[in-house]
Amino acid sequence: MTGVAALLKKDLRVTLNLRRVLREQSSFKVVFILLFASGMLFGLWALFLEGFWFLDSLGGVGLMLISRLFALFFLGLGLMLVLSSIITSYTTLFGSDETAFLLLKPLTISEITVYKLIQSSFYSSWAFFFTIIPFVGAYAWHEQISVFFSVWTLLFSVPLVILCASVGMMVCMLAAKWLPRSRALWVTVFLVILPVLWWIASTASAAARSDNDTTLVLGRLIPGLQVASNPFWPSWWVSEGIMSLTRGQWGRGFMLWLLLVSTTLLVAMIVEWMGRKLFYDGWQRARYAAVRNTRKGTLFGFAEPAMGWMPTDIRALILKDVRTFFRDPAQWSQGLIFFGLLALYFLNLRNLNYHILPAQWRNLISFLNVFSVSAVLCSFGSRFVYPQLSLEGHGFWIIGMAPTTMGRVLVAKFIVACAGMSVVSVALMYLSTKMLIVDPLTQAVAIGVALSISISISGLSTGLGAVFLDLKQPNHAAIVTSFGGTLNLVLSIIYMFGAIVPYGFVFHLYYNGHLGGGEMRTGLAIATLWLFAITLLTAVLPLHIGNRSLRRREY
Repeated sequence: MTGVAALLKKDLRVTLNLRRVLREQSSFKVVFILLFASGMLFGLWALFLEGFWFLDSLGGVGLMLISRLFALFFLGLGLMLVLSSIITSYTTLFGSDETAFLLLKPLTISEITVYKLIQSSFYSSWAFFFTIIPFVGAYAWHEQISVFFSVWTLLFSVPLVILCASVGMMVCMLAAKWLPRSRALWVTVFLVILPVLWWIASTASAAARSDNDTTLVLGRLIPGLQVASNPFWPSWWVSEGIMSLTRGQWGRGFMLWLLLVSTTLLVAMIVEWMGRKLFYDGWQRARYAAVRNTRKGTLFGFAEPAMGWMPTDIRALILKDVRTFFRDPAQWSQGLIFFGLLALYFLNLRNLNYHILPAQWRNLISFLNVFSVSAVLCSFGSRFVYPQLSLEGHGFWIIGMAPTTMGRVLVAKFIVACAGMSVVSVALMYLSTKMLIVDPLTQAVAIGVALSISISISGLSTGLGAVFLDLKQPNHAAIVTSFGGTLNLVLSIIYMFGAIVPYGFVFHLYYNGHLGGGEMRTGLAIATLWLFAITLLTAVLPLHIGNRSLRRREY
């Protein structure tokens, strides 16, 4: 398609011109991103390598597990790619101003659909390759296999990414075309869809059961292994194809690769056909929903009477931010996926038999779960909380002229961020500790640390967002990756480690018999005072500096 080739050529030129943008960025930002990315890759590589060594220590069971982990690994990444592609496809297809521009050009709907599919595949795949590179490297190092193993992995990964992106785009176009607008119908649809999805998952799990005793035993050790080993899943084609080519079984390996490629092309053709039939109507429907002025009801209108005890200006600002967040599917869907995956993992802790481990291991897993929740909170704060004020754009003068003060505006932003993150983090940590059956003290500490991190990240992101306010930048990603956004992420991660490590160190020493009861109480008291001090400093000081910066500005 000549139209698609022209658009891809345009994107290539834009990518090549990014070097000019990099010259305008601060050295601190570029160096930090490079160091952070390199550290993440090395850390994941070391973590995967340690996991392979641990499986080696299990003897024969570990050796059998290693050869079957690839199918489970690609199945998990494939499911996450589909979810990511649904969100990315909605943004690129229906939420992008470029789409309206392309519709006015001499391009067919099919060409626009194919171009957006390639664009969505690229945007949703960077995390996939960021994860798979250290995993493949650790496996190759552990097994001492040739460098061609990486080549075969890349050969299979590209079609898998396009296949998952195609499935996500299909779901997105169907939802944009047929998903009802009525809230009652929404509830009805989801009440019907959830049991159907549960039945499909149960059927797939039952179909994946094998009479092979080895597969059955390993499936009990690792939930999901039987499903991932189903020959009808593309993840199984990928893992078996890579292993076949690595072992020199060229016929079988390339047969599986051709099977994957042909399936990917078939699904891509279906996406192109659906684009011709559904895309334009879905785009008009999404645009109409975004600009229509008449509404049957106000979003969260029921909350206004319940918030009557609040000052009028604070209540109005809070409801405005909450409604803005939930009216943008690209925002709330990402938060739902981030925290939903953590909730799904915590709900399966007992299926993994973690609750029957010794106390020291359950304590370690509890603090690792605190780390995972806190890392998502840091990302959430940098991604959504920090750019709130800057995204007001040229309309910020309306807030400046409103009968309120900038200090109260910051307080409203802080309350919204803190309430949302606190509720989610406390609920997740309560679920995690309950599933692990830890003692009440560990549970209280885990919940308290998660609550403190939510408060601090909310204050830090809101305050720095006011200090580094940029009302001229309409691009959300550019605001997040600016110097202020980078600094906010750095300070959030530093605070996260400073808040969790002291408690984890004290509990680790206690459960390993290096601390007595009195020494542990002293250590916990010191860690609590330290947490209170850094939380107060991190939450209050940025808000104070941000308030002073806003009062000195002219709008």
